[in-house]
Amino acid sequence: MDKHRITGQLKQLLRSGYSIDDVRNMAIGPRALVEQAILDYQAQREKRAKSQRTLSHQASFAMYLGTR
Repeated sequence: MDKHRITGQLKQLLRSGYSIDDVRNMAIGPRALVEQAILDYQAQREKRAKSQRTLSHQASFAMYLGTR
């Protein structure tokens, strides 16, 4: 299997609800590749959470301005 396919499968498992420890123990690919996929997944999740927080704060501020 190529790197792209393994990384995609690992990220899919994480999105499906498997824990990071479960994914590490499945030994689907080389250890370094598994760790990189986990780091990529965590970075994407953090980026998404930050974006959602920003939108939430903007919406709260807009609602505050609407009540004035």
